[in-house]
Amino acid sequence: MSLISKLTETRDGLVAEVEAALASEDVTAEALDAVTDKQAEIEKVDERIATVKAAEARSAALAESRKEAGVKTFGGAVVTKEAMTYDRDGKNSFVRDMIGAQLRNDRASWERLNRHQQEVAVETRDISRTDGAGGDFVPPIYLINEYAEFARAARVTADLVTNMALPAGTDSINIPQITTGTLAAFQSADNSATTTRDMISSTVTAPVRTISGYENVSIQLVEQSPLSGGLDRLVFGDLMADYALQLNTAVVGAGDGTSGALKGLITLGSDTTNGIPTTWTETTPSAVNGAIAIAKAISKVVTNRYKQAEAIVMHPSMWYWFASQVDGSNRPLVVPVTGASQAFNAAGTVTNPGAPAGLVGTIQGVPVFLDATMPKNYGATTNYSPILVGKFSDSYLFESGVKTRVLPDVLSANLTVRFQVYGYAALAHRFNKSVSAISGTGTVAPSGY
Repeated sequence: MSLISKLTETRDGLVAEVEAALASEDVTAEALDAVTDKQAEIEKVDERIATVKAAEARSAALAESRKEAGVKTFGGAVVTKEAMTYDRDGKNSFVRDMIGAQLRNDRASWERLNRHQQEVAVETRDISRTDGAGGDFVPPIYLINEYAEFARAARVTADLVTNMALPAGTDSINIPQITTGTLAAFQSADNSATTTRDMISSTVTAPVRTISGYENVSIQLVEQSPLSGGLDRLVFGDLMADYALQLNTAVVGAGDGTSGALKGLITLGSDTTNGIPTTWTETTPSAVNGAIAIAKAISKVVTNRYKQAEAIVMHPSMWYWFASQVDGSNRPLVVPVTGASQAFNAAGTVTNPGAPAGLVGTIQGVPVFLDATMPKNYGATTNYSPILVGKFSDSYLFESGVKTRVLPDVLSANLTVRFQVYGYAALAHRFNKSVSAISGTGTVAPSGY
């Protein structure tokens, strides 16, 4: 029985079962569900029947074309040339003939070996994996789902500040600020004058800024790429990763809050008029004086804000330079701490060895965070790598969230679509003296790190 006959018989049986189920006077819900399943099976059998018929039609057409071309076939196999002496399916053995020729000097074995040598000389070519010389038969394989994403620094400092949702319908955030407080004092005597001082207030204004980016992609790439929906995630994921990088860079950075920029923490911490900058001056920087500079910055935060310094933020190269330094007795100044062990006589500790970002240890007992978006060339003519020390929660980062859209009409004449992301953000600093930026010749970016 042919395959089509078997499939047809199976289909007829399924149809009979469906007709029998529907012929009943009292059809239950379960019976209807069973009928639905049977109909799905019938559709699958119909698809198989159609596939087999198409294959048979192609075979018949191929056989007809061979007949017209005068190609001889035996048992369904096309004979185009004489079989090789040591054909894969032949009766001759190359190894057996080698033994017969060399050990017994068998003439027939020598003849087959000589004939094989002539066949190889005719049939083989000098080919390689170079395209056009055999390499076309060795196709490249692309592990598309394992693609290496573009390396970007993590968002660290932006998550240290207080994060809040950006209110809708505004272009600036305003926070009242008391710049001069009231005054109380001891009364010199009964019925004598008491002390008073008027409160003076101001406003901290944070303009709402826009962050955006886009990528133009051909429709051919969208429709023909085997990634399919994965291409959407690839492009949008990369755009959103850079969005986060740009936002974090602005929070850390030296922007002054004008020309579409945010007022960054380095600008706040370097303000010599209203801020509390710390200068580390040293021709040949040493970790000892670096630890002293950090202690001074902590002191400035504590004595001006009257609150605990929450974190120290520096570039990874600065931290690992600190971790490599030793004292006069070649003892490390930043000591790894694991489990219950305690660091002895150390300026700092390592709690997360080899970390690329985030919390890695302490200096002067204050948590140290690594942020690769910290500049290594701060200043117009310098290569300072500043260090931030402060109470970062005093700064408020308002975010709208990232919006995504696809614009098919912008470059439709070129069969191009635009993937775009955008969002809004505002950064407000409630206190001018919450962060100290350490800079100076001691913060020159360490060489080799």
